[in-house]
Amino acid sequence: MIIIIERPYQAAKIYFSSYGIAWFDLDTFIKILEYLSLKGSSSNEELNKVLMRLSKNKLATTGREGYYFNKLLWHLGIVITKKEHRKKYYTLSTYGRKVVTSLFSAKTKEEKAEIIRNVFKRWYPLVVFLEYIRRHNNVRKKDIVEDLGMIMRKWTSILHNLGITKKGNISKPYNNFVVSALFLPLSLQLGLIENESSRYHLTKEGKEFLKYTELEKDIDVIRTMPGDYTIYSAIADVLYDAKEPIIVSPWVNGTLKTLIKNVARINSNLEELTIIIRNTQRNQENLKTLIKSVSIPINVFEYNNLHAKVTINYKGPAIESSANLLATSLKRNYEVGTYYRKTPLELALAVEELVSISRKILVV
Repeated sequence: MIIIIERPYQAAKIYFSSYGIAWFDLDTFIKILEYLSLKGSSSNEELNKVLMRLSKNKLATTGREGYYFNKLLWHLGIVITKKEHRKKYYTLSTYGRKVVTSLFSAKTKEEKAEIIRNVFKRWYPLVVFLEYIRRHNNVRKKDIVEDLGMIMRKWTSILHNLGITKKGNISKPYNNFVVSALFLPLSLQLGLIENESSRYHLTKEGKEFLKYTELEKDIDVIRTMPGDYTIYSAIADVLYDAKEPIIVSPWVNGTLKTLIKNVARINSNLEELTIIIRNTQRNQENLKTLIKSVSIPINVFEYNNLHAKVTINYKGPAIESSANLLATSLKRNYEVGTYYRKTPLELALAVEELVSISRKILVV
């Protein structure tokens, strides 16, 4: 089998950016954008009602789809969130307004499809789906479900073992239902694939789509909302097969202990861990608990003006982000970060200097 997903971070991008999104039709998608353009913003509850009124798709009648469509639009960059009277709303982003303006100006169905194709170049689950079809050419739905589903079961099990997902052995989003109701209609309606005798292959537009997208970016900017653990996944990815990783975080708590214990069970390469923190009693107490719970050597350094948050494997990937190694930062906050497939020299030098100017402390 051709390997498409090679790292925990890739699997997490697919899992979290597609979670709960189960169907698509182009007409409904365009009507939602038109509605948002006229209304200005929408809550999940409001979009539930709009979907039941505007969409002819039978899956729109559940009364629960507003949340998932808003989430899809957020991952596509079409909307951003705002709060009014303690209630979350979704409103068009600057990019989203440009997309809607272009749609209103489009004169043909094909022009509209081209605009939406460009929007979906941002959505990693579709990129992986189309890359699978490109590599296998004339492929049956059954093959897609079996192969991509098996790959996701493997990686979601690893994510579960790392403490990222609540469950493992999950084939979504590449199970039979979602492939049938989401990926195939999306790809067909956007003209990215064709169906001949129940076998699918890329169109000219599909090949162009993949030509200008990256299956594995060298540098990937991450933004998360509450409930999206992609930054947490990127940190776990760096540690997943590192030999002597370094973690830089001003504040830590039991989340760090849980993560390192999980990594130590999986990563047979792990020989030593270095952690740089601010020297507070709470940080020391959390590190003391961590050190007692694992057998690997842990070097602790303190730097009281520390603000950087970095996890690095000099011989592999790295991530810098706004998130401390705390559950609130990694699981419940809006955060931003940058994942590097290969640690850049500038970041390696910055971390090396942080170690150099920090003071090694004994945590007992």
